[in-house]
Amino acid sequence: MSVFNTTEMACPACGAAVTFQLVHSVNAVRRPDLRVAILDRSFQRQPCPSCGTSFRVEPEFTYLDIKRKQFLAVWPASKLAQWQEVEARSQASYDKAFGPGTDGAALAAGGMLARCVFGWLGLNEKLIAAEHGIDDVELEMAKLATLRELGDIKLGADREFRLVGATDDELAVGWLRTSTEDIDDEYSVPRQLLNDIHAEPEKWASLRADVSGGMFVDYRRLLFAKE
Repeated sequence: MSVFNTTEMACPACGAAVTFQLVHSVNAVRRPDLRVAILDRSFQRQPCPSCGTSFRVEPEFTYLDIKRKQFLAVWPASKLAQWQEVEARSQASYDKAFGPGTDGAALAAGGMLARCVFGWLGLNEKLIAAEHGIDDVELEMAKLATLRELGDIKLGADREFRLVGATDDELAVGWLRTSTEDIDDEYSVPRQLLNDIHAEPEKWASLRADVSGGMFVDYRRLLFAKE
């Protein structure tokens, strides 16, 4: 089931109290409307009754989609710097629900993608990738290869390089603002790049290790490791 608790949040513009149904867990099979709302970026967003400013609460919940075999531990983007600790907590949460001897073990045995993500952009990307049958590890490698080719690396605390759409032939990727979710720049990348990565595992093995290795599968894992 999907779980919500009523709470009050301060409007970031005027400070007035805004009543939210704050999410703690999403079951996308039972509530497909919530998945749609996440993808169209309306989920957990509402206007302040005092000043009219629309704002969105940072996410911190679990997302489960048995049909698509996804378990996502969703964390605020502000916790990215603590990704190693958060990844460990996410793994513990997953093990408690789907580890050996649990009620969910049979479901996990059928294959479950378990990931932790940071912020709404990270969550959206995983849903978009799954919708288009894209392996998320190979996606991260393709994104890094694209950045190297573009020579257009705009790193920053408020910038993320994300998949925003896909067709049978192309990937749509771009730089997005973490704070507003606005797209600054968008690029089309041949989907063949994913096939090339998949066909030459030895060539890409080192980069694969850099972007994966745990529940946090993201190109920024490599960047933080270097720091």
